[in-house]
Amino acid sequence: MLILLKPGLDYVIAFMGCLYAGLVAVPAYPPGATKTLDRLDGIVDDCQPTAALASGEDVATIQARLGQVAQPLVLDMATLDLALASQWRSVPVTRDDIAFLQYTSGSTGTPKGVAVTHGNLIHNSRSISRGFLTHKDSHLVSWLPPYHDMGLIGGILQSLFVGFGSTLLAPIHFLQRPLRWLQAISTYRGTVSGGPNFAYELCLRKIKDEELAGLDLSCWEVAFNGAEHVRAQTIAAFQARFARAGFASTSAFPCYGLAEGTLMVSAGGSKREPVIRQFHAGLLEDNVARLHDGPNHETELRLRTLVSSGRGIPGQGPFICDPHTEQPLEDGRVGEICILGDSVASGYWQRPDSTAAAFRPAPPTLGWPRYFRTGDLGFLLDGELFVTGRLKDLIIINGVNHHPGDIENTVLRTHDSFRPDGTAAFSIDAGDSEQVVIAQEIERRALRSFDLPQLFGELQTRLWQQHQLARPVLLLVFGGSLPRTSSGKIKRQECRKQFEPWLAALDGTAPVEAHPLDKSVVAVQSNGRILRDITLDTQVVQA
Repeated sequence: MLILLKPGLDYVIAFMGCLYAGLVAVPAYPPGATKTLDRLDGIVDDCQPTAALASGEDVATIQARLGQVAQPLVLDMATLDLALASQWRSVPVTRDDIAFLQYTSGSTGTPKGVAVTHGNLIHNSRSISRGFLTHKDSHLVSWLPPYHDMGLIGGILQSLFVGFGSTLLAPIHFLQRPLRWLQAISTYRGTVSGGPNFAYELCLRKIKDEELAGLDLSCWEVAFNGAEHVRAQTIAAFQARFARAGFASTSAFPCYGLAEGTLMVSAGGSKREPVIRQFHAGLLEDNVARLHDGPNHETELRLRTLVSSGRGIPGQGPFICDPHTEQPLEDGRVGEICILGDSVASGYWQRPDSTAAAFRPAPPTLGWPRYFRTGDLGFLLDGELFVTGRLKDLIIINGVNHHPGDIENTVLRTHDSFRPDGTAAFSIDAGDSEQVVIAQEIERRALRSFDLPQLFGELQTRLWQQHQLARPVLLLVFGGSLPRTSSGKIKRQECRKQFEPWLAALDGTAPVEAHPLDKSVVAVQSNGRILRDITLDTQVVQA
């Protein structure tokens, strides 16, 4: 059953109705923009639903769209006959039966339907409750979309599983005005709330100092932060800024999870300070994690600050393996994060090859029949999980490993008008070698204030000091230009596909043709030369 409803109570009712009926629910979102339509087509083509739930004016649009891909029955939630509920009969369900398909965000590949069982849901919901220390008097405040695992399982289902109250906001209401989120926590005395790192960045950027006086965040016990790279400076800035509104520093709650692990894999302890450590960047590039215990001279020593994503939840342990040999690695060695336990999903819907490649048979010593290779890089130290990057996104220059998140973090510190959720570092083919490209979204209102030569010069200096990257390609683009997943993550591999031919045309190594990026790119510097600067309303190509 494909659920194509806007966020709200009807979405909750539809999902729970699928569980009651013994149907496999497929949470999605009603189609809007072309990108959303393409994603919906992919989901429909993959899962081949027999029916879909929509509402109101979306019904006709969805009927027309789905008719091009499949022929499911489209039901209008607004006109369903509630009297039919009297005919409901209990459906036998086991722990191994599939509850729903969670389609992955597809940040590095084609979205796939993760088959989450009822047993997976029960185990992960119980683990979240233990990690968050939720109880009947807890109160959830969530703006997260119900068609993503963090909003559905970590929000809606956690409230129902434990039996405490919740306040749900439409995601667009938060995005339009982040203050509404914190006001809801303050007003309804929310104890549990959170989101990806960018949500906290938005609050820091958009909420004014004078607006803090009306907030009381002393009730907020668990401010979970996950689903994307958790930045140490974001945590520190949020703690400092909102302490005057009663936010406790021990409420910051970094965690790590993914759809193939149902949701949560590891989490920081409740009511403890986040574990933030500095490591020698050069050794990390050689896949060795060594703590720096001396004074903080990050620029001179090339240190990398990492936030722990906590410890593995009971019954679901992360471990690190060599991505080439699949052999477990000792603590302090960087490798691929793998997970095993009761929350590991049964596989990808009707994709046996993809399932076999990622869900691997485990040796008897691990105590579980199989484990999942996440594709994420990280290491364990003193029981804490530190995530360093994404295996497919890893940039290798002259034999040295560079994690895009590190490079992006350096770039973000350069200018206040750089959007914190709008940076992408990736590499392109430069003939006999790879070349690093950094694309940064900027605020339009700051466009005329840029001194491009100075800005590009500062970026180059920082990138050399921190990462020994000489003359990378630097691009400034308008906000919203970079390709993203449905959950808002930058798709670095898609950035590479889009920008590589465009840059080749720009520097004269490929034919020049009209391209959508022509309207998105503000400025480009390559090999120390500014090739494009629309602030001057001109394009310059120097010999």
